[in-house]
Amino acid sequence: MANIGLLGAVSVGKTTILRLFVKYLKTKKITEVKGGKECVVVKTDFSGEAVLDPETGVKETKTIHPNRVVFREVDTHKNHTLFAPGGDRGRAVVRMGVITISRIAKQIIAVFACDRPVQDQFQFFRDVRFFPGQIYVCFNKYDLLPESERESMIEKMKEEIIEFFMKRKISIKEFHIVCAENISNMEKYNDKAAEMILKIATEN
Repeated sequence: MANIGLLGAVSVGKTTILRLFVKYLKTKKITEVKGGKECVVVKTDFSGEAVLDPETGVKETKTIHPNRVVFREVDTHKNHTLFAPGGDRGRAVVRMGVITISRIAKQIIAVFACDRPVQDQFQFFRDVRFFPGQIYVCFNKYDLLPESERESMIEKMKEEIIEFFMKRKISIKEFHIVCAENISNMEKYNDKAAEMILKIATEN
């Protein structure tokens, strides 16, 4: 059984990635991705989310308590748990969730949003004290990068992230580029988000 923590600053898309993965499990689309296999949802808990302003109609939420998804591989009967705590370091309850999950997670996926500088997102990780020696990095919101500059911008972000974690004696095992929103022409990056989680869960 693998405990996997998705960690990242506010609004990088951790909960969106979890919800997308649940959708792939429930529709059995998880069997169609690279390395896919049949899995079932055992339990989901998204009660940690609070809608910021329900009257605006804008889908804006803030995760207070960690969201959680438990799923099972049908062939091996192994259960895996995904955790996504909030990114608001100003709330004590959120900080406690981050600390707890960083301690119990066997694998960590550091989630970075492509729509803002990674330097601004590093502050979240400076406060996380418990990390395995190797982590995974996920770039979400890939669709928000200018199309002509996507490759060069991703490479620059990779360099900054490697340097940041190297100073903390943490190496990057793999980089994953995803788009967790249902956007036209971004379906393959939806698949990559599901592939990433399945691969990390089944290989560890």
